[in-house]
Amino acid sequence: MTRILREDRRAFLRRMQALLAGGVAYAVLPQFQLLGQAMAAEPLPGDDYKALVCIFLFGGSDSFNMLVPHAADEYQAYSTSRGGTYDAASNPTGLGYARDALATIVDVDGKTWGLNPACAAMAPLFERGELAFLANVGPLVEPVTRSDVLGGLRRLPVNLYSHNDQQRLWMRGHADNPAAQGWGGLLSDYVEASNTGLDVLSPSISIAGNNLFQSGRSTLPFVLSSGGPPVLTRFRDDGGNADRIRHEALRAVVDAAYAPVMEDSYALLGQSAIALNGELRTVLDPANGGDIATVFPDGGLAAQLRMVARMIKASRGSAIGHRRQVYFVSLGGFDTHQNQMAANGHAALLGQLAGSLAAFREALAEIGALNATTAFTMSDFGRTLNSNGNGTDHGWGGVQLVMGGAAANGGALRGRRVWGSYPLLELDGGQAVGRGRMVPTTSVNQVGATLAQWFGLSASGLDAIFPGLGNFDQRTLGFLG
Repeated sequence: MTRILREDRRAFLRRMQALLAGGVAYAVLPQFQLLGQAMAAEPLPGDDYKALVCIFLFGGSDSFNMLVPHAADEYQAYSTSRGGTYDAASNPTGLGYARDALATIVDVDGKTWGLNPACAAMAPLFERGELAFLANVGPLVEPVTRSDVLGGLRRLPVNLYSHNDQQRLWMRGHADNPAAQGWGGLLSDYVEASNTGLDVLSPSISIAGNNLFQSGRSTLPFVLSSGGPPVLTRFRDDGGNADRIRHEALRAVVDAAYAPVMEDSYALLGQSAIALNGELRTVLDPANGGDIATVFPDGGLAAQLRMVARMIKASRGSAIGHRRQVYFVSLGGFDTHQNQMAANGHAALLGQLAGSLAAFREALAEIGALNATTAFTMSDFGRTLNSNGNGTDHGWGGVQLVMGGAAANGGALRGRRVWGSYPLLELDGGQAVGRGRMVPTTSVNQVGATLAQWFGLSASGLDAIFPGLGNFDQRTLGFLG
């Protein structure tokens, strides 16, 4: 085999091994044309490490009940629109929280805000400048006002209020065309050349399964569970006789040499996938320093973020040696049409989010990666301000959060702020349509571009990944220095 063929084959394998190991090869093996479409990128200068962690809240979080206005007149508008303070006996259709029940925080300008009582664990993060909120964010093709929407004067995102469609717009990072890639995956394409250590491991790592957000042109997520890399069960050479027979049969398949080059590549991919999983299990083994001491609360999101922290620790070491990584975790259950204010409803989910974030922050500090990591939330949409009886319906704009190292302590996050324009929460107010659905004032692609710029994406790269960004006067926002 000539040197050029060997190098081409090696490049093919390097991209495909991680996909197969992560359990997603079934989606990409027929699509080899994608491999030649990656964004051209050279390794980034320097030797710093950065990680982006996307926390997707599936179902559409009622985020105006996460961050609540506290000033008297603004709170009164909120309470009126929400039908008053919820009380199971006297006001079961109310969606509001009593003003004195809120956990109060004060931003850098001295304005007081209220956090959902279940979000009290977020307050210390905010006070240290390690947490910021992004107000009234949603998918937009171009800036729009309430009048534009009601009058049909501007282009709007497709299929507003649809779960699947709006999830895709958040994950793509724009509302201009139905691309098959997500902005996290395209960003991974761009930084892949900088990960020169264990380069068969994709820059995208998911602890929540396959997803559009991490689907790039040349990269797809390597999928872990919260317990670690996938393990082949009942295919063991140290198990019972039947396990050994199955293991030997599998080895015979992946070790065989095949005449057609693509079939032979498949076999080598299988060998490499098994080897990659084994290598990751080794570096994550507590006996090899692959664990962390920080105690996380119970719950699926906490377990996912704990694995992210362990992977970040391992990835910054020589065994993996990555410089850029994009992580994906998720929490579901936010489609609160029913029983939103019940004990196991929206507040319980927010409590999981807050407690998991607080523990994740401590884990990042433990491993020395707080200033190198930025976590952020995305969700389908916000929700209606008024009640449908005992829940809410699909909305549009909402509040998201960003967590990372505070700028005052060497990080990039300009926290202890509410960025953007938090709307007056009136059902028929200046920014609302149809039962208090808020028309966004900040676009998803502006948020994504800000995160990608911090990650190292060039100005031309921003336009390539976030088409339509030029429709907005402010291409990136100020929450990351």
